[in-house]
Amino acid sequence: MEEIKVSDGNIGECLKIILVKKNMNIARLAELMGVSSTTLYSKFQKDVFSFKDLDRISDVLNLSYDLTFTIKD
Repeated sequence: MEEIKVSDGNIGECLKIILVKKNMNIARLAELMGVSSTTLYSKFQKDVFSFKDLDRISDVLNLSYDLTFTIKD
């Protein structure tokens, strides 16, 4: 199992790396998600993904993800 960490809040870049590793492109991912490729390309370009988007992407790509907040004081 390989872990890819999101740095600087750039989820889109991490997802692009995963797509390359899975021999897939954004257009194919959009097709599997049942959304238009234009819509998904826009989300990647703006790096704006809802939790619903991330859940669906994770399902389609067979991924798991988590979000952690840590209080430092």
